[in-house]
Amino acid sequence: MCEYIKGRGNMRTVRLLTWAIISAVVMTLFLNSISVIHAGAGEDRPKAVMVIVNRVNFEDITDPRYKNISRMISLGSLGVMTINTGGDYSDTDSYMTIGGGDRLTGSSLAGECYNRDEILVDGSRAWEAYFRNTGENSGDSEVLNIAVASAIKANDKKYRASTPGRLGTVLHEFGLTTAVIGNSDFVQYGPPNRLAANIVMDDLGRVDYGNVGRDLLKGDPKSPFGWKTDYERLETELKRVWDKADFIVIETGDTLRANSSSGSQFKQMVDYHRSMALRDADRFIGRLLDRVDNRIMIMLVSPLPTGLAFRDGTRLSPLVVAGGAVEPGTVLVSPTTRQSGLVANYDLTATVLSHLQIKKPAGIVGLPVQGVYGTGRDSGDQIGTVADVYSSLTADWRQRTGVLYYFTRYHWIVYGLVFLMIIFSYKKQNRCNVKLARFFMTGILLYPLAVFLVPLTGSLNRWLSIFLSLIILLILTVFFTKIKSDLKLFAAVSLVNVAPYVADVLTGARLMKKAALGYDLVVGGRFYGIGNEYMGIIIGSAILGAAVLFQMFPRAGKLPWLLSGSVFACLIIFFAAPWAGTNAGGALAAVSGFAVSMYCFTGRKATFRSALILAAILAGGFGVLVAVNYFFLSGSSSHIGRAVSSLLQGDLAVIWYTIQRKWVANIHLLKNSPFSVLLIMQVLIWAGLVLRNRVVIKEIFKDYPYFKAGITGMLSGALAAFIFNDSGVIASALMLNYLVVPVIIIAVSGYMTGGNNNSPANGGQ
Repeated sequence: MCEYIKGRGNMRTVRLLTWAIISAVVMTLFLNSISVIHAGAGEDRPKAVMVIVNRVNFEDITDPRYKNISRMISLGSLGVMTINTGGDYSDTDSYMTIGGGDRLTGSSLAGECYNRDEILVDGSRAWEAYFRNTGENSGDSEVLNIAVASAIKANDKKYRASTPGRLGTVLHEFGLTTAVIGNSDFVQYGPPNRLAANIVMDDLGRVDYGNVGRDLLKGDPKSPFGWKTDYERLETELKRVWDKADFIVIETGDTLRANSSSGSQFKQMVDYHRSMALRDADRFIGRLLDRVDNRIMIMLVSPLPTGLAFRDGTRLSPLVVAGGAVEPGTVLVSPTTRQSGLVANYDLTATVLSHLQIKKPAGIVGLPVQGVYGTGRDSGDQIGTVADVYSSLTADWRQRTGVLYYFTRYHWIVYGLVFLMIIFSYKKQNRCNVKLARFFMTGILLYPLAVFLVPLTGSLNRWLSIFLSLIILLILTVFFTKIKSDLKLFAAVSLVNVAPYVADVLTGARLMKKAALGYDLVVGGRFYGIGNEYMGIIIGSAILGAAVLFQMFPRAGKLPWLLSGSVFACLIIFFAAPWAGTNAGGALAAVSGFAVSMYCFTGRKATFRSALILAAILAGGFGVLVAVNYFFLSGSSSHIGRAVSSLLQGDLAVIWYTIQRKWVANIHLLKNSPFSVLLIMQVLIWAGLVLRNRVVIKEIFKDYPYFKAGITGMLSGALAAFIFNDSGVIASALMLNYLVVPVIIIAVSGYMTGGNNNSPANGGQ
């Protein structure tokens, strides 16, 4: 009986627990539904607002006259952003890039955005033209891009995984809504200029809410083109859509109209109109700032600087972010750039998604920006810190083209003269010509180091930097050519063309970021690690150094093998590691060049088996690259990691587009880059040596067998660099300098002077 009662008690307990669990689940679902309804009312969910004040400069945004913008800076984070696109530095391309999360391009019809019931020139309504052009139902969308098809077509051959309208598409996929207000129309009866819709539209050109009509403008004969933004109407529209939309883009318009009037106005009038436009925008921002909190993020964005600043070499625009997760009093940074104060324009897409608690999808290459405390002249001085970054980056970019111009022309001139010497005086050279050839050819090997050292002088002037690079080159060349032995000269050159670059990157890349041959932070595709230029130089120098080591100590047993193998292994890790070189193409080129070199140093002939071994080594190197960048570190820690992440997620389109983009970039460089001329001249010189001095080449390879092995390895590395890098032409040309120049120096100084006095057999070491 007791057992029965006990069993009944247990059953009652089980039933009570069951009902308690069911009640808890029902209550949870009920509360969740309440919270969803509550969020749907727009009270708790996050909101992102982007205010476009286009064609203003960093100096405009930080002008203390604009007190509300200054207050926004102190409440949030300040930085400058790149303005690179998939096309030109145009307004259409810039807006499209911000809305796509990647470097995209627009079309001449990008401004053709209308309110759905707006009447077009042909008498049709916008929604009718939209259906006519797309075949899609516009639904309840209030703003339509009737020319969205032209934007899609313009990006068909850009080989990007993203598409125009990617941001709006992702927001719609997650059930969020969008809005756009304002325009930048110029003339009353001309074509519309409503580019802001391109930021917030989906891939079908639809925006849920908003108003881009000309009723947001008011006539003003004192303003550019005779009208200006009606901020009262703008605020009325903002109030209407505020609780409806999760992401709102506001185009103020007047600053762009002021910039576009520069062709018909004196500079002082253009500046005056821009200041008046900024004054009005500042007042509007002041009223908007009252809404800022950790739930509402407001971004002040200028897609492009003024036209005058652009002509003067400015390639950066100001950006302010306040609210959300951004700490007040900070400077902007993103994992894309890893540079305090600098972000990429396509980072804005990921920033909006992050604030709205949406995971960044494939195709959007930007990463969310964040605020960090400054480290410049005063860690608490936002404007001072970012001003230092802005002025330094701008000065570096202005110098870069001039220094590179003289760098490439030096190569052309020296190679051209040496080619003539080889072709027309190939039997015997006089001593004077030999010394001159050796001097200037050594200069080719040392010029990258001279360019690398220029930032140590602190020069911010283009012509001074050019002059200093040539002076440093002269000093280095005079010093190194005092080394009489060619092999010892090559050993010294190899050392100074590997150690300084690696050491600099490992200690913060302070020189690499500023050197003209380093990566270009302003307009380049790389913000950290090792650029393709110095990657090619390092690989070529390392192989040359190994060949010299084996040649100088052929009977040293395992020592050359241990030293060369250790250096090669360390350099491969250096190129692959996300905390160091972060250069996937460089790592694969290094594996190819180093593996072939080491195999050829054994003296064995190439066989099918050796080719399989090389393929296995390359596959193993790729596996290590994947492991280091994805499994051991965050998948978003580097561009390599993000590519691997896409591959492992099965998003092969991203990988395929990357391959196509690299190929197209190399074809473009072959047609247009001065380094392609350098590559052609290297081929011509090599052909001249072989055709006009065949006996000499045979004697060199006989006396310097390890040089022959190094040549094979360097050719393999150059080919891999060309295949695996989007600027492989440049990397290959610079790498092959360390193949062509040593052979020429040995040929003219030891074999084309009437005797072979420089050979190892005659004490040439």
